Amino acid sequence: MNKQKCDEAAARLLAAMNQEKHAQADQLSAIVSLAQNYTASTSTTIDDDLLDELVEDITQGGSFGTSPISEFAAMELGPLMCCSPARARTILFETLNLYHRHPSLWDAVQALTLDAHRARKAAGKFGVLSLDLADKVGKLWVAKQHRLSWQGAIDLCDKLIVAADPEIAAEREARQLRNRNVRVWDPQDGTVNLTAKLDLLDAKYVNATVTQLAGILREKPAYAQVALDVLRSKALGIMAHPAVALTMIQGALQKPIFGTGDYEAFDDADSGSTPTMESTTSCLTAPVDPETGRIDSDPHHCHGHACGRITVPVAKLQPKVQLYIHLHADGTAEVDGAGTVAATTLREILDGKQVRVTPVIDLNSMPAEHQYRPSKRMREAAHLLFPREAFPFSNRTSRGLDLDHTTAYQWSYRDPQTGLGNLAPIGRRPHRAKTAGFWKCQQPVMGQLIWTSPLGFRYAVDRDGTHRLE
Repeated sequence: MNKQKCDEAAARLLAAMNQEKHAQADQLSAIVSLAQNYTASTSTTIDDDLLDELVEDITQGGSFGTSPISEFAAMELGPLMCCSPARARTILFETLNLYHRHPSLWDAVQALTLDAHRARKAAGKFGVLSLDLADKVGKLWVAKQHRLSWQGAIDLCDKLIVAADPEIAAEREARQLRNRNVRVWDPQDGTVNLTAKLDLLDAKYVNATVTQLAGILREKPAYAQVALDVLRSKALGIMAHPAVALTMIQGALQKPIFGTGDYEAFDDADSGSTPTMESTTSCLTAPVDPETGRIDSDPHHCHGHACGRITVPVAKLQPKVQLYIHLHADGTAEVDGAGTVAATTLREILDGKQVRVTPVIDLNSMPAEHQYRPSKRMREAAHLLFPREAFPFSNRTSRGLDLDHTTAYQWSYRDPQTGLGNLAPIGRRPHRAKTAGFWKCQQPVMGQLIWTSPLGFRYAVDRDGTHRLE
């Protein structure tokens, strides 16, 4: 070991970390200043007869005790920080909570004795507490958090909140239950991250079923050497096809009775074959007690949650999904909503799946339409052109969003105005900001929007993402 080189590297690392703390503290100060002084209407005179829904709202920036800010502040902050408006709203909420409700934590960040990211996250957590308790609990947290990992420090927040106000635990748990969700994130190298917030019992059930299906897959020769995590991932995908999952579970539980031929046919169920459960009626239907007339619950006749009978080809019960795939001469394929993958990866993804080929939509030959509302085919083309919301750094999928005319629709014009060169999917708040004139939007060419913020920053948005313009 070259001790001198290692000592120099360690010194440089510590110096860089200290500089990063300086930068983070300065960043938080800049965010607070921007939020407190920002108004989207500085560059536009609002007409007295402007619709109320287009007027800029001043809203609470964080929890009780924080200063009110412009509803459009996050829209300006997000592109500056290269993050989505939704992420920017979270950053604003946590930062303003830190500044207004936790002066001791704020001072510690500015003194470089507390990591800014930890402090901001903790301040967001403590937002459920009253103003009187917030800083008091914050002081208790800051005295202990430095000995813990990131997750340990955040978990400590929850413990301190419950200890400070036991009644708040039920409120927080009820809120978490209301916020249950499943999210599919952006694709990466042919795979997609999926996260979910479930209640405790549902999570247990999901984990148990994933484990069970992964174990069944492990019994197949084709999966014998596959890593357990990969099998669990495959199992979760199989759960998207309830009939296939039930068939697998039934087949595994009743394998001794099921019969070799039927079991082998089932083995290929996830590869496109269409087994039925007609031949297993005696295994799946519990007999009726002749004396009581009730179904015999003898476990030898029925396997608990696996009871049931599938009498149609499993493939017919699988949900249908629409996928747009563009094949390229270089051996790659662009999958709408899933990025670009190699042809070999695409072959593995589609292996055994039922595929129906639909006509290709040629975006370059789509004629503009006369009506204000775009046709179904025009909407589909617009979503292909903009897979994500056409606002700087937004990560919202465009499907489900309204299609806005980038140049306002004129009812008196005779020429068709509803076309791909004048449509873009944007959410309600960006639409309001654009309609009110706070944000300017142009579409110089089909598939590219140029946005100008109230502060004068310009961004180009296309299907490849956002590019900041000087």
